[in-house]
Amino acid sequence: MKDAVAVITGAAGGIGGEIAALFHSKGMRLVLADIDKKKLESAARSYGKSALAVKCDITKPAEVKRLFRQAVARFGGVDVLVNNAGIIVPNLFEHCTRREIDRQIGVNLMGPINCIMEAVPLLKSRGGGSIVTISSLAGIVPETHSSIYTATKFALRGLGLTLHLELGRHNIHVGTIFPDSVDTPMLRYEAEHGGSPLTFRAPPQRPAAVAEAVYRSIIKKKPEICVPSFDGFLSKLMMAFPRFVVWLWPHLERQGLKKKEAYRAGG
Repeated sequence: MKDAVAVITGAAGGIGGEIAALFHSKGMRLVLADIDKKKLESAARSYGKSALAVKCDITKPAEVKRLFRQAVARFGGVDVLVNNAGIIVPNLFEHCTRREIDRQIGVNLMGPINCIMEAVPLLKSRGGGSIVTISSLAGIVPETHSSIYTATKFALRGLGLTLHLELGRHNIHVGTIFPDSVDTPMLRYEAEHGGSPLTFRAPPQRPAAVAEAVYRSIIKKKPEICVPSFDGFLSKLMMAFPRFVVWLWPHLERQGLKKKEAYRAGG
């Protein structure tokens, strides 16, 4: 991976920052993209000339085209794309506004699609590479109070597996990461704004654990990695029995609600 060029979206956030730091430690060159220009430039500063910061709204195809053009102009090509940017607007579906729906679909689903469309020709021209997308365990199991977020994350799983099959002939590996809740500002936002109780049932993961899963996916060419792996195994197993899920979920959410209140209180 030394000298490989990686485009990372959502690079100013907690997970994006850990991915960038890990990649930099492996000798990779970084193209860091985020909508928050100030935080982005601050994040890129410590990497010196081996990093390029590009303000980019991934929901806008023209800005995504510009992001990849700048990556090529600076480093000569792209070897890795990490679709990390994502948002959540917790709400019961019956209370969702059209704006909340459009924002989540735009960032969580169409954003990665926009980036992949620009990345694939560049990866093919390099003889291969990797695309890794951060989904969520909510991309495997349902998450109440977050139906649209869940829908986008389920969609990313289907997209990732399909592209893993389609693009393999070009030596392009496509992987998807499914973290449980992660200790980031987004998790705190969920706690304060009606997030799903299920999100808080288990202790939150470290952002670094997600970054390590991204790197492992690239090195080992894995199509899917769950963080933690055992929770992912149980989630996939339960989803084979939808009626069991419907029976079990209220019990899990009651547990999660208690832990959510403890998390909000700082316990």
